[in-house]
Amino acid sequence: MFGLFNIGKSAIFTSQTALDITANNIANVNTPGYSRKEAILDIQPPERTRSGFVGRGVTVRHIRRHYDGFLQNQVLLQQQNLGRANILGDVYGDVEGVFNEQQSPKFSYAFNRFLNSWHEVADTPDAVAQRMVLLQNAESLIVMTKGMDRSLKDILATRADEIVDTVDKINSIAGNLASLNKIISTVEAGSSEQANDLRDKRGALLEQLSELASYTHFEDDSGRTSVVIGGKAVVNGESVHSLGTKRQRDGSIDVVYGNDNVGDFITGGKLSGLLSAYKQTTDGPLKEFRRLVASIVKETNLQHRQGYDLNGTTGRDFFTPLDLTTIDYSAGASITSSNIADPALLTLDEYEVRFTDPANYEVYNIDSGAMVTSGAYSPGGSISFDGITVVVDDTGGGPLTGDRFLVSPLAGAVENFSLAISDPDQIAAASDSASLPGDNRNALDMINLYESNINDLKGSGFNDFYNAVTSMSARMSGTAQDGRGFEESLLRELTLRKESVSGVNLDEEAANLIRYQKSFEAGARLIKITDELLKVLLNL
Repeated sequence: MFGLFNIGKSAIFTSQTALDITANNIANVNTPGYSRKEAILDIQPPERTRSGFVGRGVTVRHIRRHYDGFLQNQVLLQQQNLGRANILGDVYGDVEGVFNEQQSPKFSYAFNRFLNSWHEVADTPDAVAQRMVLLQNAESLIVMTKGMDRSLKDILATRADEIVDTVDKINSIAGNLASLNKIISTVEAGSSEQANDLRDKRGALLEQLSELASYTHFEDDSGRTSVVIGGKAVVNGESVHSLGTKRQRDGSIDVVYGNDNVGDFITGGKLSGLLSAYKQTTDGPLKEFRRLVASIVKETNLQHRQGYDLNGTTGRDFFTPLDLTTIDYSAGASITSSNIADPALLTLDEYEVRFTDPANYEVYNIDSGAMVTSGAYSPGGSISFDGITVVVDDTGGGPLTGDRFLVSPLAGAVENFSLAISDPDQIAAASDSASLPGDNRNALDMINLYESNINDLKGSGFNDFYNAVTSMSARMSGTAQDGRGFEESLLRELTLRKESVSGVNLDEEAANLIRYQKSFEAGARLIKITDELLKVLLNL
């Protein structure tokens, strides 16, 4: 008789546990990362009687966490892809806006006004008014160019700061993962049951991390998850090894693990997108735009020097001549001077002077990858190549093997873009001082120059090259937007598949509530009936 009480009690307690689990599922239906739980019931060990084995009720054998590791890993991988696609779409969209002539007048508008001013000077070379308009439109071109360059640099500076912020977030998540690892391993130690809710929290952190960076993870026998980013263990059980950032001399940001640069090995997530967008914007639209401006300065000055102004003066620059920017990546020597010895030989490519050993150097064209020249190092001696001369000093102890220097005629091309003349009489429109003031032949040659193909611009004209830069930025943006749409669609599909396994279905949980409620009521009724039977026996 008392066995009936125990059976009824087991039914009540088991149903109550199942109701608690069902209620918790319903409460967390909108909780990110929550996995549906289910009470797995089992019979109590039966008792031997004269008639055979009789069951002794029910118990909750364990609480199942509905979780598919394969689907979860697919979702994490896709979140990494989408994190990268999102940031590429954002950055390239911003870059496209800088060159979008349809939104507002940009470089093409200002350059064509400048070109039209040369036509007007050619029509009336002795008229001061047309010369004044030419200088004004040249100044407008400079202002427009500087504004566009500044916008591009602002985009890069913002994304560089975002790289630092993203690394900080990754380190914060890594710390939280390590803390959860410790709690989970402690809770699960010596038990066959899993800390389901804690594992859900850890899974949610892994999903947050997947949006920021690509990684691999694995779980050890103690239930602790290790995370590897860029080939380096950022979370190792309960230990954290933080990533860091290092700002280079050119303004770019490297992601480092100790002394190792791991940025190139991070292939997904927001961080990968930021690193890739920074480099591709710098090496693509920004560099090519500066090449265009540098070519305008170079070609204009070369042509202007051949002409004569109204005062009969020749050999004068129209724009401030190009200057060189050098970046020192050495540990020993330094570049003490650099100048453009012959602008006509300047290729508008960037170069790197590399020391193969303390006594020898090699100069490489970064754009083509070809070695331009090489030779023996002479302390204080000059190194000349493609119209450029640099002097490497040894005051720091002399060059060391691996020392290198970047030499660029492009880095400061827009920043230094300015007029070299201020008086309209100084515009060299004539080709012969004897024909002043009505000679317009150099002005016509200047117009022909602006409408011709330029070797430094890959055989394109100024307008055509700018259109190519604009098309490049539009193509990068369009490809990124298409990629983002694809990755979003694929993630939605994978998330639906994951939710079909781990998600909470309110209709199903409502049915479970009724089922376990009836089970609870039946257990309570069994106890009541047993109590009545016991009273009958006691009254006999």
